[in-house]
Amino acid sequence: MKTAKSITAMLIAVLAAGGLAACSGGSSGGVFNQAFNVSGHWAGTISDETGAARAATMTLSDGGGTVSGTISITGHTCISGGNLTGTAVQAPANTTGDNPLTADQENSNDGTVSLTISSAQATGGVSAVTISAGGAGYTSVPVVSFSEPPSGGTKAEGNAVLGTGDTAGEVGGVVITNPGSGYVLAPSVFFSGGGGSGAIADATIDTATVSDSVTFTLTGSSSSLIGSYSGVWKSNTGTCSVETSGTVNLSRL
Repeated sequence: MKTAKSITAMLIAVLAAGGLAACSGGSSGGVFNQAFNVSGHWAGTISDETGAARAATMTLSDGGGTVSGTISITGHTCISGGNLTGTAVQAPANTTGDNPLTADQENSNDGTVSLTISSAQATGGVSAVTISAGGAGYTSVPVVSFSEPPSGGTKAEGNAVLGTGDTAGEVGGVVITNPGSGYVLAPSVFFSGGGGSGAIADATIDTATVSDSVTFTLTGSSSSLIGSYSGVWKSNTGTCSVETSGTVNLSRL
């Protein structure tokens, strides 16, 4: 009887020890309490409007999930670089081999990052039109037209004025009837009709500051991130005046 009681006591002790180990959060396949932190230097590619992969680098500082930094992109049709702000969030779930009763996040250095780059791009309406060549042979007032502004803007409008005396038959000026809005670059000015030809004019825009932005949404680990970006960015080159989007692939250096 004493032997049976001793064996029973030993079994109870072994089972109790096993239960405590199971509740302790130990894992045969995990690393305890890893962190998802994106601080450091990153390099990779970002696709542009043409689908081409452009070389990109990011330098990030992650202070407990609040992220700031810079980005530089070579050869992108719209964005060359700027300052980044955003957040990083660690994946909350335990992974294979972890005790599901604990929240120690073993094996979890994965997460998501949301970063935004903003511009202070100057846009505005047409404030003046300067005649650089009046042309010749105009017997009636030609129609004036302006090139289209980027998406979201309104097209400028105006009326031509013919010269008199020594400048008769030439375009002497343009009266702006609607300055339009949203121009990043000064629009082209066109003259049609009126029986003449050769009139040339240059527009000037009265700029105001607007803020366009592009957001990068990335997922991965503390060593590699992939994802996409989208937003509106009015480039100085005029080649990226509407929504831009693409893919991102980065690795920590």
